[in-house]
Amino acid sequence: MEPAKSILIIDDEENIRTYLGRSLSKEGFDVSTAKYGKEGINLLLRKHIDVVLLDLNLPDVNGMDVLREIRAVDVQSVVIIITAYGDISSAVEAMKLGAYDYLTKPFEVEDIKIVINKAFRILGLENRIRLLEQQVDRYQYGELITRSKKMYEILDFSERIAGTSATVMIYGETGAGKELIASLIHRKSKRANKPFVTIDCTSLPENLLESELFGHERGAFTGATRLKKGLFEIANEGTVFLDEIGDLPLILQSKILRILETRQFRRVGGEKYLETDVRIIAATNRDLKRYTEEKRFRSDLYYRLNVVPIYLPPLRERREDVFPLIQYFIQLFNKKIGRNISGVSNEALKQLIDHHWPGNIRELRNVIEHMMITSKDDVLGVEDLPTEIKGLDDGARPSRDIYGTGNSRLPDYRKEKKAVIEAFERNYLLNLLKKNEWNVSRSAREIKMHRSSLQRLMRKYGLRE
Repeated sequence: MEPAKSILIIDDEENIRTYLGRSLSKEGFDVSTAKYGKEGINLLLRKHIDVVLLDLNLPDVNGMDVLREIRAVDVQSVVIIITAYGDISSAVEAMKLGAYDYLTKPFEVEDIKIVINKAFRILGLENRIRLLEQQVDRYQYGELITRSKKMYEILDFSERIAGTSATVMIYGETGAGKELIASLIHRKSKRANKPFVTIDCTSLPENLLESELFGHERGAFTGATRLKKGLFEIANEGTVFLDEIGDLPLILQSKILRILETRQFRRVGGEKYLETDVRIIAATNRDLKRYTEEKRFRSDLYYRLNVVPIYLPPLRERREDVFPLIQYFIQLFNKKIGRNISGVSNEALKQLIDHHWPGNIRELRNVIEHMMITSKDDVLGVEDLPTEIKGLDDGARPSRDIYGTGNSRLPDYRKEKKAVIEAFERNYLLNLLKKNEWNVSRSAREIKMHRSSLQRLMRKYGLRE
């Protein structure tokens, strides 16, 4: 059963709170009331509110300040201003701050019901648009395009477990489609109309990652100028996908364990525990069992996460998917970059199928995009392949007969130089990361490069363990 639509009335007049609250409750709304602005903000911090009816003239704080705070705490709430002191200037200011509509007292209950119902229609439309955008995002890399028997079995299994509340752990190499499987489980679950929130546990330093996951109070650290809700709070009643959880620091592992055991957490700098109802799906390219033996991952968290394991095969173990994925990416980039590529030559296709694909589907996508950008023809050929796929592992030799012997044509200088440099750069970084066990921070320090710059290059070349 879908939960009741929630409304919060913030007004210092008791008769308005009582009469309006009763009228809206009879309509099936979940109504909360607050006499003071700060009391209303505290209610917003404890539960999600769809629509806020806000009086501008409050006894403790200015209504405009409350509106600003609401926008900072929960940007998805719709705010309707109600006041006995309405004028054009305050109406304009309220609209600029994000209010949905503006009504002056005295008003008829039926009038405010009309405005509220319009607000809920807007909320419903926005939610549908958001879900459609998420669907587009999930399919943009084509991971669910498959002819593989292994993948069909995984997709069928994922749909069967989606209806349960079990925690899921997805194992697989980077770029193999772990997030797609996680989002499929969410879409097929009872939480499908609630948030699906993804966090990459390798993308942020420990202090920022904690704030991202659990939020922080105002003044919790330098730069924390306002309260921030964390992803576990935003995803309440939905699903949190923790990508590459094997890289999560031990101190944060204990906090994830607490959420699994008690559904409670604290914001950074906070003193009280908040509750959240989320389903956790985790993913990793690490051997977590070995990590627990080496004390790099908590064994108690491992067993709590590993209730339903899913093992995603790499692309090299499902080569039957390479050709349909290539077709998909060609269609995708024809629209994106304005080309009219009709396909790929047999020789190029053979090399693409035979390639080891350490970066899996993400690497294949990058390769096809590179070929379509640089190709001069309408059919992608061997000459358009990146150097590393043409079998030149050392990255130092040219991709063609650059001396033009016989009837061969001298290749384009800039294109050839770029291919050699990129092959060297990719192979160098790959060896560097392997040497440092894929520790991005340690690798960046070794070559005196900023961590974010190294991460950008890793994304460029599809480099992830």
